[in-house]
Amino acid sequence: MNKVILVGNVGADASTFTMKNGKNRTSFPLATSVRYKDKEGNLLEQTSWHRVSIASDAADRAARMVKKGMAVHVEGSIRYYTYTNKEGVEVNATEINCNNFQIASFPKRKDGEEGSEEGHEGSSGESA
Repeated sequence: MNKVILVGNVGADASTFTMKNGKNRTSFPLATSVRYKDKEGNLLEQTSWHRVSIASDAADRAARMVKKGMAVHVEGSIRYYTYTNKEGVEVNATEINCNNFQIASFPKRKDGEEGSEEGHEGSSGESA
C-alpha cells in the first residue's frame, strides 16, 4: 500500500499547468515539522518540504483555494521520479500525488486574527 497523510503549512500559492493530455495539474509546496528534544533537553524543530501535486477537477479547485500560509490536510500517494533539468543534469524528485485535501485553517490576517473563508471559495472543511 502506498498512502501518505500530511498536515502542514502551504509555502506558496498553488500554481497550475496544463499537461500534454490537456488536463490541468496544480502543485504547491507544503512544510511539515517535527519537534523533539536533544540530549541537553533543548526543544528543536525539523521542517521538511514536500511537493504536493493534484490532477483532475480537484486541480482547478486547489488552484482557487490553496494560498500561502494556509494549514492543509492532504492524502494521497508518494511518487519518485527522475527528470533532466535545463542544465542537462539528471535530478531525482519526490512528489505527493494528492487525491484528497482539506483546508485546516486560513492564514492570519494583518490584524493578527485568523483569516476566514471570506474571499476564498469553499470552506475550511471542503474536501477535494
